[in-house]
Amino acid sequence: MERNVSSLGIVLHSQRYGQLNRRLTLLSVDFGIIDVVSYGARKSLKAVKAEVLTDGQFFLYYNPVKKEYTLKDLKVLADHEVLRSDLMQTYRALFFCEMMIKTNGGESGKAYALLSKALDLLSSLPDQANLVLIQFIHQMSELLGLRPDYRICPVCERPYGANEIISFSSSLGSPCCKECASLDSPLLLLPGMRRYLTVTADLSFEDAVMVELNPTTTVRIRTYMLRYAALLCGGYLKTLSDGLLMTS
Repeated sequence: MERNVSSLGIVLHSQRYGQLNRRLTLLSVDFGIIDVVSYGARKSLKAVKAEVLTDGQFFLYYNPVKKEYTLKDLKVLADHEVLRSDLMQTYRALFFCEMMIKTNGGESGKAYALLSKALDLLSSLPDQANLVLIQFIHQMSELLGLRPDYRICPVCERPYGANEIISFSSSLGSPCCKECASLDSPLLLLPGMRRYLTVTADLSFEDAVMVELNPTTTVRIRTYMLRYAALLCGGYLKTLSDGLLMTS
C-alpha cells in the first residue's frame, strides 16, 4: 500500500491522544471508517486541525508497521461550524456520526455521500432540522439494506389496510401487523406516519426533506425513527441517552 494517500472524508469523533495530539475517527470514501492521529493538534498553531464534522480531502501518511494513519494535510470543503455553535444542532449532527460508527456506515462511498448531504442540509435548513433527522435515519436504513416494506407484513405477507396501525417485531427488527408483533415492543406506526415514510422512500434526500408534515406528525415520526435507529445500532446510542433529541 502507498504510504502517502488521500481520501474524501468526514471527522466523526475526536479524542485526546497523549499530551499534544488527537485521535480522529474518520469516515473516508477510500478506506472506510479509520482512526487517524493528528500530531500536535492540541497545542501547535502550525499543526493541521480537523474538528468533528469537518468534511474535506484528507491527506494521510500510512505506517504499514504500526498500521496507523497520520494526518498530514487537509483541504476543507465544509467545516459545519454553524452546527457546532448550536447545542441542538450539535446533538443532531453527532447523532448522525454515532449512527455511522455503530453501524460501520455501510458502503463507504455511499455512507460519505449520505452524511455529507445530511450535514449540509442540517446547516442550510435549520427550520427543517427534525425532517432532516427523520430522513437521515430513513436513508440509513436503505443504505444498510434494512429499510422495511411499509405496505406488506414481513411475517405473514398480508398487505396492510389503508388505515391500519402497524406494530413491530423485535425478533425481526421490523414493523409488522399486530398479529405478528412482539408483545414487548412499544413501537406503533400510525397510518399518516406510514404514508409519509412510504411516499418519501423513493425521493432524494433533498426532496424528501421538503415534503411537509404537520408538527404533531413530525414529533410522532421523529420519536418512532429515533427508537428504530437505536434498534438498528444494537439498542444504545450515547446521543439519545439524555432524551434531548426526543424532546427538542
